[in-house]
Amino acid sequence: MELFFLSLLCLFLLFLLLPLSLHFLFYKSNSENLTPPPGSTGWPLIGETFEFLATGWRGHPEKFVFDRISKYSSYVFKTNLLGSPTVVFAGAAGNKFLFSNENRLVQAWWPSSVDKVFPSSTQTSSKQESIILRKMLPNFLKP
Repeated sequence: MELFFLSLLCLFLLFLLLPLSLHFLFYKSNSENLTPPPGSTGWPLIGETFEFLATGWRGHPEKFVFDRISKYSSYVFKTNLLGSPTVVFAGAAGNKFLFSNENRLVQAWWPSSVDKVFPSSTQTSSKQESIILRKMLPNFLKP
């Protein structure tokens, strides 16, 4: 009797695991062909947050971005800020991509560490924030 249940269990596992293993063996996902952007995520948990904050405290926050653009020879790079993996788009093409695909391909979000410090930031949607930002932006760009 025990041999019967053992053989049933083996057959069940065979019929369950064989299709799954064949699927993972022969199926290639589209994500395998994609390469991540160049960059470093820095130390675990803190990433490159201290370097980012240090350049901001010195009065040149853009230096963080410009240093990585020259280091990786790319306007797109990955980093780790505020405990979250982040991809930075710099340059005109990156800005055009982000603003033309707002809330379709990309979505604005706050890292969980910021949500813990400023819980009211979760009450407004990214669409409301972008409307406010677009109203304020022309004032900063005036000569």
